[in-house]
Amino acid sequence: MTDTRKPHESTAPAASVDWEDRASGPWHRGLVWLEGVTLRVERGVRWIVRRPEVNPLYHTGTITIFLLVLIFASGLYLTMFFQFGFEASYRAVDALESNFVGRFMRALHRYASIAAIVTAAIHGWRTFVMRRFAGARRMPWATGVSMVAVLWVVGVTGYWLIWDERAQVFNDALTRAISGTSLGLDFLIDFVLTDAAGSGWPFLLILITIHVGLSLVVGGLLWYHLKRLTRRHWMPPPVWLWIVGGTTVIVSVAIPVGMLPPVDRHLVPGTVPLDPFFLFLLPGTLSWPPAVLWAGATVLLGLVVFLPWVLRATALPPIVVSEDRCIGCTLCVADCPYRALEMVIRDDEGDHPQLAVVHESLCVSCGICIGTCPTNALTLGTSPAEPLWEAATTTGEKAITFVCERHMLHGAAHLNADSAVIPLPCVGMAHPELAAQAIDAGAASVTFVGCAADDCANLEGNVWLQDRLDRTRRPKLKRRHLDKPIVTAWLPPDATGEAAHAAALPPNEAYPATIRDQEAGADTRRLIAPAVFVLVAGVLTVVLSMLPFDPGGNDQARIEIALDHRDGTPLTIGPDDPLPADAIPARLILDVDGATVLDETYPFVTADGGDTSLAFERVPITPGTHAVTLVLDDGAEIVVVFEDTVALDPGQTLTIDILDAQVVAMADAGRSLYFETTIGSNAGCRICHSLDPDVTLVGPTFGGVATRAASRVPGLTAEEYLRQSILDPDAFVVDGFPAGQMIPTYLEILSEEDVDNLVAFLLTLEEE
Repeated sequence: MTDTRKPHESTAPAASVDWEDRASGPWHRGLVWLEGVTLRVERGVRWIVRRPEVNPLYHTGTITIFLLVLIFASGLYLTMFFQFGFEASYRAVDALESNFVGRFMRALHRYASIAAIVTAAIHGWRTFVMRRFAGARRMPWATGVSMVAVLWVVGVTGYWLIWDERAQVFNDALTRAISGTSLGLDFLIDFVLTDAAGSGWPFLLILITIHVGLSLVVGGLLWYHLKRLTRRHWMPPPVWLWIVGGTTVIVSVAIPVGMLPPVDRHLVPGTVPLDPFFLFLLPGTLSWPPAVLWAGATVLLGLVVFLPWVLRATALPPIVVSEDRCIGCTLCVADCPYRALEMVIRDDEGDHPQLAVVHESLCVSCGICIGTCPTNALTLGTSPAEPLWEAATTTGEKAITFVCERHMLHGAAHLNADSAVIPLPCVGMAHPELAAQAIDAGAASVTFVGCAADDCANLEGNVWLQDRLDRTRRPKLKRRHLDKPIVTAWLPPDATGEAAHAAALPPNEAYPATIRDQEAGADTRRLIAPAVFVLVAGVLTVVLSMLPFDPGGNDQARIEIALDHRDGTPLTIGPDDPLPADAIPARLILDVDGATVLDETYPFVTADGGDTSLAFERVPITPGTHAVTLVLDDGAEIVVVFEDTVALDPGQTLTIDILDAQVVAMADAGRSLYFETTIGSNAGCRICHSLDPDVTLVGPTFGGVATRAASRVPGLTAEEYLRQSILDPDAFVVDGFPAGQMIPTYLEILSEEDVDNLVAFLLTLEEE
């Protein structure tokens, strides 16, 4: 059970610390309770791995960075094979999945991303319950949370780039989110949902720009997150590089990601895998009001990012330097983990040319620097250091136990009742001479109890104290005290009872004997349990990322109507022609089996630079055979857009697009195909054909080709001739150019939609 006593209620209070300031407020008590619950949950992991030196929970921060490296490396590889376009991107990913290296790198990229979210979340939670987010730690907290949020967006766009059934569900979510505005609806019609999107390269370009650009933002946030630390730990210990890296590789080889069917406008998506680590909001986006969902998510994220400011926790008093006592030894600067101290040249004359200066905005009030100072020149706020020394030397023959704040809060009930307990903010606040003078004053033994390696709330307090007692770091324990009963115990906060065993052992044989035992890791046999634990956890995480999700609607059929029409004008009018004076909003009337199921008028909106009517409607109908009629009344005429009898199975969609700008959009898509330069995977037109009328490359110039095509072959229109030239290039050979130069397999390389778009682009290239 978590001990709820405050540190100042212990048997030998450290009066050099203002415990009321450190422990006041309901938020503090609440976090102590949450950390107690967390420690009880972590006991299961500790029981499995047995030794604290191989506990993965203590390395989640650096493991996350290592996983980010794997994500970046595998992502760089995958990007080299990515192609822009709805069909092109799917084909590119499918090609990767069809060979071992590509399949492995894709799985590595995804599983490392999922693992990074999990480890970052664990790291963030442990940081939160350990109260490592207030005061000088506010900005690292804010950047850490922001980094995870950005990484989440990166992961979602990564799923979207594949353009499979899951991406189709994303499209539905995006439609619900932005179709309520004219600009959003116009964007969806022009670039995502209809044939006006052409090959889809603009939308895919937006997605990959977000994906790659935000990945760089993650790197920037990570740098800012760690920049205030004196000694940055970018990578976990080697043992965890092998275990985490090996687990990720094994899982990536054993469990391929696989492929879902591609996006198909004519089919409602069925059950798709739902990754709860990245796609946990997806069900809500399809059922909740978008404004409520996204406003709530934004507010929640803001509260978490700005949590230190929201809680308004009392700022702990920073370190204060006594100019009279400071001798400029620089030990405090060397030991401070947070760059909060620096040495400056004194202005006054004296025996010591340097003076320690505190940067209050960086000081976390851990007290580690106090444990280095040989002259008691440093204090926490205005609390003098002398009472701490008095407490250590006035206990008589009792055993003395120095404990850090976490252990006092969570493990005090397990301490030996006959021991004088002296709590410290961090065990690194203890100067080696505290132990020496306590022994000289008659103390039976001195035990220092602190957090396990890499689990210190102040990063290095346990390490520096152990080094001081081992005489490898200044200030050093005096040699004459090396054989005295001065021992250490580096334990989880709720395992303080094991410190009692440490006090009964010979000097320097406590459990564990030194913190270096934990830092050095364990022998191979002791690594089996944590390695198996991580592997099992990795497999379970991957399995969870494949949870089935049914977005709904695939038990019905539906009619999907997209309208992007310049209201009140004939459908054939040019986009730059003026509107007639009697223009009225467009009206759509949909009849199914003689019954009107849709009769809606769509008001003018200022999209595409003029007055237009926009609409995107999905009308569910029962599966079966139906007589469907769609009428557009645009003021100038009443047009029957669609009239036919159709048979629709469950999950099938009848799509009807009424798009004035379709030819323009197709031409834009064709232009992008022209500029692609990889023969064998796309058009590659510009390699052989110039757009400049005066420049001839391998083939005829495209400058003015639309004008020439209209009369090139008698009986063929310009469109028919251009299509024939692409699909059957030797059917007519232009004078001056040999036959057989142009590859005849473009129908295999390009889709029919690609050919349509390319022809539409060529038809815009008229002679001036």
